[in-house]
Amino acid sequence: QLNGSIATMDSSGDVSLFCRGLLKNLLSRHGDRFKLVPGEEVTDFEVDEKILFGVTSRNQNGDFVTRQCDKIVLALGVRSAELCNSIGVPCPVYPAKGHLVTVSSRFDYKYNIALRGGLGYAAPMAITNSEGRRLYRLSGFVDFTTGNKANHERVDALVDAARADLPDLEIIDSSACHRPLSADDRALIGPTKSYPTLFLCTGFGSRGLSIGLGGGKLLAIELLGLKHDIDPSPYLPTRFN
Repeated sequence: QLNGSIATMDSSGDVSLFCRGLLKNLLSRHGDRFKLVPGEEVTDFEVDEKILFGVTSRNQNGDFVTRQCDKIVLALGVRSAELCNSIGVPCPVYPAKGHLVTVSSRFDYKYNIALRGGLGYAAPMAITNSEGRRLYRLSGFVDFTTGNKANHERVDALVDAARADLPDLEIIDSSACHRPLSADDRALIGPTKSYPTLFLCTGFGSRGLSIGLGGGKLLAIELLGLKHDIDPSPYLPTRFN
């Protein structure tokens, strides 16, 4: 079990809090088998005649460190393709930039609202504010760009479309974030064709928190060579050439 809390501005969860809880749970149970190395950035793979045997990283002091590994798991979200491309491993995962707007309204819907013009949807959050107004999360648009700043034209378009169903809405905040979207909208989980010791776990799009634990289980089964509960082929990275 993991401890957590509901933030006043979020109905689905705090990803950072969730991951820290996972890590704490992992180290408390299996701390003698894992070593956490914070603050390092992997810069390159170590390859010898098509055999991948390690990674090179830069630590907090700027020094480069090489570690030899039997198996390597790459789970870098939107940065996954960058490292895979450096050794010619197909990883069609792209930074899909989506916009989020939090608003409040006295209209109390119990279901998601499709925004006019097909721009996105408004999802009622689990809580109300101090004035009893329901909070909604507006979500829509996909831009394949690297910048992480919110586009005010996108925000205004979502708000204008939502006013058809939430005429009294008040904007609370807005933001933009990148989702690691794969070419066929399915995660890449399992060994790569070029390097059987390199495993991918990326491309979850906007569903990382929802299906991440299932993806982790599938990855663990692949790593250990155990019998699968489900057919892994739809998620194997080898489906891309």
